[in-house]
Amino acid sequence: MLAFSLTGCAGKNTSGVSSKEKSDSLKIGYLPSPGHLLYFVAQEEGMFKDEGLNTELVMFGENNSELAALESGKIDVGAFGSSELVTYLGDGHEITVFGGAMIAGHGLIVKPELVEGIPEENWSLDLLKGKNIGVEGVDSGYIVYRSAAKKMGLENSIDFSIFADGADAYNSLKNDDIDAAILYAPYRILAEDEGYVILSNSGTVSGFEDHVCCRQASLTSSLEKDPDTYEAFLRALIRAYRFYKTEPDKTIKDIQKYVDVDEGSLKKDTYDYDSQIANPDPDITGMTNFYDALVDTGFVNEFDISQGLSAELYDKALNAVVAEDPDDEVYKYLLDYHKERDK
Repeated sequence: MLAFSLTGCAGKNTSGVSSKEKSDSLKIGYLPSPGHLLYFVAQEEGMFKDEGLNTELVMFGENNSELAALESGKIDVGAFGSSELVTYLGDGHEITVFGGAMIAGHGLIVKPELVEGIPEENWSLDLLKGKNIGVEGVDSGYIVYRSAAKKMGLENSIDFSIFADGADAYNSLKNDDIDAAILYAPYRILAEDEGYVILSNSGTVSGFEDHVCCRQASLTSSLEKDPDTYEAFLRALIRAYRFYKTEPDKTIKDIQKYVDVDEGSLKKDTYDYDSQIANPDPDITGMTNFYDALVDTGFVNEFDISQGLSAELYDKALNAVVAEDPDDEVYKYLLDYHKERDK
């Protein structure tokens, strides 16, 4: 477990200077997805600036290149896929998951002829027996549906074709060899807008309700060296979450600056498909459950995942924000969520 020196009052760094009086630079890696909206809102609505952070958002097309950029020092922090993070931790990389970003946010998209004439209440993975599903690497959605297929005894009846990134997986639907694809937002809404069908959304799959997806992670050494900067970063994301829950129209406009999708489709993808598509909580319970799924499906060997997970900075950041407005209903929800998910 990561150990921080967290002495002093909230909002103070080790030199005793308020984090709001300094300007710490952070390069933040992101994917152009509504699931990374906490960054977009915090950047556009001034939450990062209010915390004294000088932030630059750096776009990536997929998780592995983003993780490589983190280790090479090209970015300081980012939201990375939970599956990729578990794999990295299992390989001994010195990174720590310390916050949350995306929740669920994937859809199992099929060609319309696959469900033609079948009542929606009868839609299930059984329809994909003998079929081929395109996926973006070993991402969160893939693990959810691969695990579900195993539980249903379909593991050897469904083929999965791995593509380099979300765009390739999305375009795979046009391939005659592919019958379906597992797509994260916004590709799932783009596919639906083109006439494909969302068979199910990943956050509704039994055992994976509101599952973890992208998580905040940084080099362990960076968090140990400057915990105050990363605590300020988390405070900004917590306030951005409140904005997302209370200001949907403004949130969509913020997201659209980073995700090139029309407002109507973007709002549907962000607010209608999942109970929530973003949450700043590290969700240690959810990450441990995802680790178990990766071990069960044979993607990683057993190791001590707890060494790469920490809720310590988030706990301090959340309590500091709540102390400023203890009656706020959104912050009360985050407190309850934190108590339940970070035991």
